[in-house]
Amino acid sequence: MSSTSSPHRKLLHSLAYWAVQRCRMSESPCRLTVSLKRPAEPASSSTLRVSVSDTGVGSKLEEFLELDALARETPTEKWDGTLLITTTGINDEAIYRYRINFQEEISSARFSKLATTYKNHARFSGTEVCLCLSNDADVDDLILWLVGFFRKIQAIRAANLACELFVEQTGNADSRNVCLTQDSDDVHHSVTASSIDQLVSGLKDYTLFHGNTCDKCGACSLNRDLLKIGTGAAKHVDRRKSKGLHVEVVIVIAQTASDSTCCMVLYFEDFVPCQISQSSFDVLMSTDWQSYGFKLKGGLMGDEGNAVLEWDNMTFARIDIAIHTYHECAMQERQGSQQDRYLVRKALKSALSHLKADHAGDFLSCHGQRVREFVPDLAESIAGLILSSTDEEFQDECIVLLGLGSEQDISEGAVQSSISEKMIRIIEMNDTKENAEDNVPYLFECEKLDGE
Repeated sequence: MSSTSSPHRKLLHSLAYWAVQRCRMSESPCRLTVSLKRPAEPASSSTLRVSVSDTGVGSKLEEFLELDALARETPTEKWDGTLLITTTGINDEAIYRYRINFQEEISSARFSKLATTYKNHARFSGTEVCLCLSNDADVDDLILWLVGFFRKIQAIRAANLACELFVEQTGNADSRNVCLTQDSDDVHHSVTASSIDQLVSGLKDYTLFHGNTCDKCGACSLNRDLLKIGTGAAKHVDRRKSKGLHVEVVIVIAQTASDSTCCMVLYFEDFVPCQISQSSFDVLMSTDWQSYGFKLKGGLMGDEGNAVLEWDNMTFARIDIAIHTYHECAMQERQGSQQDRYLVRKALKSALSHLKADHAGDFLSCHGQRVREFVPDLAESIAGLILSSTDEEFQDECIVLLGLGSEQDISEGAVQSSISEKMIRIIEMNDTKENAEDNVPYLFECEKLDGE
């Protein structure tokens, strides 16, 4: 179970995906719960019992048909192909139960309707899917993957959706259970915020806790106010079908003492962590990172579905990027990758531009950085020319233009510092492709002479 192609992972990913979509279709706050119960002994003949439940709209049996191919590629000793489904809609009078056996060769015999329970006029909706998996040595890897998967779901923070994961080891009084619930220390977080603001808040938490893979340590940037944030969005709306595809990109940079040179890219589709698409990975690899001060050394698509980028000039320790593509309506069929590629590129560029606009000095292009290296020497030379002049009127005029004032005692250091600040500000202002050459500001601004 070292890759996302694991049948168990694919199965749980698919069940969680449809549960989230059902919650998105609901008009009420919903909860997604995944529960695992495993025997204390790994070699036990008892099975790993898994439950995936949600309080969204009721499910349709057609949603589970895509699991047919997955059941066929899963060894029967790993999963017997059976699902127990309990579901009800908000307007249904009863709770319906079904058994689906994908290993059954006769199609008509796959579906069995079980006992129905009437709701006695109660109004609620939801679905629970139960299954049993083999309890072998791979279960530990499955649980680790599931914990990481849920951490990413919590990072996306779908509106009106709370998520929780329970792992219980039965038959051992000394065993430790895992309970993973939605939590955040973001005092500015609001459930009514836009989807991209929710993603910003969630990715901040993900970054501050090392992606939740280790404990807090002194090398971490624990103050969320010190994080550098860039956001970008793009969308395509098909007015004829009243459907739309949205892409949102969030970049979070934490200053730490670590010497890591890698960047983690999380990828989401319809509010669920997914394997990054090839088209989105191609966008990452072909982006003009140098215009924003990054030198991309290489990248790869990781086993956990993320992309990993490696930098040559990492002056900050940790970068996390989240790419989220989603439709306005849940359970909507996706379009081709060409449209995705265009929107991802546009949203990523917008996020990088936002990051650069808010922190221009930290994200100068590689060309701008080279130009900035000459500022100290050039400022020293200009300051020397001004202060060594015997023309007092010329000196006074230069001092006034620098904003230092002619009455105070001006040192060479003060003049040099003022010139450096102005030159660096001009370099930062001009460090974008949008700035044309005739828009470059002057170092010394004054009234134009007649005839110019």
